[in-house]
Amino acid sequence: MKSKFPYLAFAMTLMTQASMSEAQAAGEPMQVIVATPQELSVTQSASKTVGVSQVSGQSASMLYGDPTKPGLYTVILRLDPHKRIMPLSHPDSRFVTVLSGSFYIGWGDTYDETKLKALPAGGIYTEPANANHFGETRDEPALVAITGYGPSGTTYADPADAPSAVKK
Repeated sequence: MKSKFPYLAFAMTLMTQASMSEAQAAGEPMQVIVATPQELSVTQSASKTVGVSQVSGQSASMLYGDPTKPGLYTVILRLDPHKRIMPLSHPDSRFVTVLSGSFYIGWGDTYDETKLKALPAGGIYTEPANANHFGETRDEPALVAITGYGPSGTTYADPADAPSAVKK
């Protein structure tokens, strides 16, 4: 089986180059952020962050951009241990990297533990636009970086699963 990593790395390079060109064209200063997962400050409640599941036990920090507007964005999301994200989708395609801990991800309209795939730190996956997916943490917290091209949002497969912050 051929590795998809070179294609993903190429896609991220293109997204980064497009973002840099966009910022330069707008006259914005370029930021270069160099940090280990332990150095990232992820302490804000995720309840007001667009494009994340917003379950309790999450915190988020915007690393780049604004997911409510057209353009590239990156959100750093911290999930406490033993958190379950019920099936949901987003209107934008996204690229997710597990920075620390382990995150378990699966795809489908209903939560199915047998479909979960464990991704340790360094693991990557994509979330195609409007594709329902679900996930969980187990005995340790997980820190993930979510990069997409907004505007973003969150739609639960079953509206009853949506935390009150994202219910319509």
